[in-house]
Amino acid sequence: MNKENESNIKKSLRAKIFTMNINLIAAAVILFTAVGIFQVWRFGVLVEETSRKQNQVIMDTTSDSMHDMAAESFKKYVTSQADVIDGEFRIVRHDLEVLASQVRMVLESPADYSPAPVEVPQASDAGRLTLQLLYSEDADMADPELADRIKRVGSLRNMILEIVDGSNTTMDCMVSLAGGASIIADKTPEQKISDDGRIMAYNADRRPWYVGALIRKGTYFSPVNIDNYNDIQEVMAGVPVYTGGELAAVCGASVNISDLENVIVQSQLGKLSDTCLVNETGNVIYSSKRGGELGIVTNRLNSLKESTNTELIPVVNNALSGQQGFSLITIDGEPTYIAYAPLETVGWTLFLTISQKNLNRTAVLLAEQTDEVMEDTIRKTHDIERRTVLFILAVAGALIALSVFTALVFADRLVKPIKRMTMRVSEMQGEDMTFEVEDIYLTRDEIEVLAKAFSKMSHEMRGYVKEIVTITAEKQRLDTELSVASEIQANMLPKQFPAFPDRHEFDLYAVMDPAKEVGGDFYDFFMIDDDHLALVMADVSGKGVPAALFMVISKTLLKNVTLSGKYSGPGAILADVNNRLSEDNEECMFVTVWLGILTISTGHMVSACAGHEYPVFYRKDKGFVLEKDTHGIALGTMEGIRYRENEWQMDPGDMLFLYTDGVPEATSAEKELFGNERMLEALEESWDGESLKNLLKNVRGHVDAFVGEEPQFDDLTMLAFRMNEKDDQ
Repeated sequence: MNKENESNIKKSLRAKIFTMNINLIAAAVILFTAVGIFQVWRFGVLVEETSRKQNQVIMDTTSDSMHDMAAESFKKYVTSQADVIDGEFRIVRHDLEVLASQVRMVLESPADYSPAPVEVPQASDAGRLTLQLLYSEDADMADPELADRIKRVGSLRNMILEIVDGSNTTMDCMVSLAGGASIIADKTPEQKISDDGRIMAYNADRRPWYVGALIRKGTYFSPVNIDNYNDIQEVMAGVPVYTGGELAAVCGASVNISDLENVIVQSQLGKLSDTCLVNETGNVIYSSKRGGELGIVTNRLNSLKESTNTELIPVVNNALSGQQGFSLITIDGEPTYIAYAPLETVGWTLFLTISQKNLNRTAVLLAEQTDEVMEDTIRKTHDIERRTVLFILAVAGALIALSVFTALVFADRLVKPIKRMTMRVSEMQGEDMTFEVEDIYLTRDEIEVLAKAFSKMSHEMRGYVKEIVTITAEKQRLDTELSVASEIQANMLPKQFPAFPDRHEFDLYAVMDPAKEVGGDFYDFFMIDDDHLALVMADVSGKGVPAALFMVISKTLLKNVTLSGKYSGPGAILADVNNRLSEDNEECMFVTVWLGILTISTGHMVSACAGHEYPVFYRKDKGFVLEKDTHGIALGTMEGIRYRENEWQMDPGDMLFLYTDGVPEATSAEKELFGNERMLEALEESWDGESLKNLLKNVRGHVDAFVGEEPQFDDLTMLAFRMNEKDDQ
């Protein structure tokens, strides 16, 4: 925007829109703020009056009957929560009894199930729920009958894993077979492997859950004990399995006490009550209090049956006998109500305590006598809500109407010149490409600036169109020339395969894919005489037409010098070609070359390398190997360079793979190179032992999969040569 345009704009379009909207928003905010303050004040007064009436009614209606009602609710609550906690053990018992039934059926009717092997623990499975096989110290791991029963139980893999995965508290599940083999499902296989890598023994028949199940001859829950592999406290359940009157196995599962505590914590009535879980011997397994007469620290090892509180002892004895009850006793020097209910599955008891003072307060809070006051409050609140909603809707409707009216008034004024400008621009085509500034665009805002910019742009566009037409014609001409050059270059490379149909001693195949229309890579192969074959792989510096021209010169010189018979080996040939290319090489172009001359009758090959990639040889006993031969500098860099030769032996079945740097330097979207290691892996995976064409095609497929959508940045050329077996000749 120039100074003249700036002086003509008295008020911008953005300023006009901003002013219009800020006026509407300000009016709406002021209106809604006033309404909101008024309604909040009214609601506050109403809540204060209702609260006073409610508190007065609550204080007047508190009585002994309310206390009795709260006490009864307290007793029912402890019973329901005990049932919830006991439900965790019932689930374990049910799951184990169902599992035991399935184990018996598998062992008695093996033909109805498909055996499945069970692996020993693997450290790599740490944190994953897996099925693992352990043996006791006395087990005969070579016993075929035991191995057969292991596979039968292995068919229940999904069922065993689901018992652990489907529970919040079950830590593991196992089937311990008579004979010393245990099939365990848990997430800690690494704990069963010693530091020296040996699988630890698991003596199930010495564990309380196993022994208890045998003694009881039925489902048995053990006391709290420490897990066999860590310091976790657990309760284990065992169910024996008998077949033909003989013990066949014991199914077991562990309940993590820490996980069980999470269930117990949820049974507390907020901060007003405390929870205590006691086992069958009177020891505290969990308590929400650390210290005191029911604390976890003071009673983990000491039984509550031996408490110094003489009022507490009879309550504990009644509870451990399986009774339900509710008593008022003194605990920690304060009158306290204690309710208890049994966990029938394991013979434990859940205690719930609340001070006498808090129970009365709870009774007051739970009083139902406040219904009338609350109903009155709700009715008035709803009335206020309805009036407020209606009022807000009315105001919103007015604002919407005002906004619509304002938009209609200003729309025509603001949009009319824009519509006219749009129509004129859409009509601009062919020779009619001029946009003139009309009076309707002189709005003294951004519309006027835009119209003048369109006018200036239309005049400049006419010149640009002519220039684009010229450039397009030139580009079409260059594209045509490049297409012809690409065809010429492709025709220079040997592409008739098989290349020597009458020679059965060997086979070869080659491909070249340029990165641009024409490239700098090339390959060549030709017979020097009846017993000597030349193989060439080269890569010219740069891309496009210059590289293609240098490629033509290099390829011609290499073939002519080789066929001239003046030199006995590839080293001297490269030296001569290097001297010729270095003369008057003002563009400093160069070419890397690998030249090999094979004596067909003996398989003896002599090669020389001018800065090219290392060759890859395939041997039957070694596979594909990258051979690091002696390197010289690239051809065309300077005169007088000597190139050392390398000797190789090609036996029947051996293969040679030559390539340019477009293969190992292919780059992925993550800027990672394909590299020699991936190239060797691709060769191993691609070689089918028969087709060289398929070999190169599959290697290119590996490169393309690695690169993905990234464009090819370098020429990609490959050649594969194989000495045929005598049977193939």
